[in-house]
Amino acid sequence: MARMVEFFYGIGSRYSYLASSQMEQLERDTGATVRWRPLYSGALMKRRGMDPFEGPPASGQYEPAYRTRDVTRWADYYGIPFHDPGWDALDWQRLALAAVAADRLGGVVSFTKHLYDAVFGTGVAPKTDAKLARIADGSGLDGQNVVRLIDDAETQERHDRNIADALAAGVFGVPSFVVEGELFWGNDRLVLLRRHLGAR
Repeated sequence: MARMVEFFYGIGSRYSYLASSQMEQLERDTGATVRWRPLYSGALMKRRGMDPFEGPPASGQYEPAYRTRDVTRWADYYGIPFHDPGWDALDWQRLALAAVAADRLGGVVSFTKHLYDAVFGTGVAPKTDAKLARIADGSGLDGQNVVRLIDDAETQERHDRNIADALAAGVFGVPSFVVEGELFWGNDRLVLLRRHLGAR
């Protein structure tokens, strides 16, 4: 039976974008199955009662300029594009709920990849529901249905469950990977996750 990796990620997380690009290879190399669990990281931080992005940066690691340089280096290493989006122009919670809606429709992986490509790959992130629907259409889903489900109560309940499950597993930030009770946090911990899974 394939081992299950719970992949908790945020749409507004540059490091989640990086990690997402490695999930297919991780499955191929380890035989594990990755379960994609989208969430709004701001809500996760609020539930935890600690948010390193509020107030002055806690360390140089959280300085925006450094994070952009770091992510650019990782993207170059992975061979994927990276553009900083217009952070304040986007409704990150709505985008996260759109990913949860896509999960309800059985298309979370393809939708997330297409959404990440728009947000971080091309830097042309969707600022309206109409553009979000076009991204969903391009991922193989019914875009209007995805947009309709964003505000549905069950979508919010699933999102809340993703956060509750993440917190119960000890998750304190994204991206995080949980396998058999073991938590690995951060794109840079993928090497340790691969070792834990016995990558070939």
